Amino acid sequence: MHENREWPRYTAQRSFTLSVSLEGKILPCRVSDVSLGGARLTFDDMLPGDPREGYAVELSHPDAQTVVCETVWQSDREIGVQFDFSEDSLGLISVCIRNTTDLSQAGQP
Repeated sequence: MHENREWPRYTAQRSFTLSVSLEGKILPCRVSDVSLGGARLTFDDMLPGDPREGYAVELSHPDAQTVVCETVWQSDREIGVQFDFSEDSLGLISVCIRNTTDLSQAGQP
């Protein structure tokens, strides 16, 4: 299967939690994978509302500025978000990659 992603995706090797403001509710989630372009976020509970694309969510973590990003897909317990290339987004992406991935092993079989 051919990979069409523009940026390399890092699968979480360690658990890392963010807070997400989703439809007015603050929910904890785990970063399942992350790239410069976006992330897959996994929730323990069912998500509120119907799955849909294109609405804004806020991601926050104590080590980075709050970032507003757009959802590109949603299932019962996961959402995919798309990042912009603002300084705040790049800071959050960096925190996610540092905390989920052993970069010394990245890209090795």
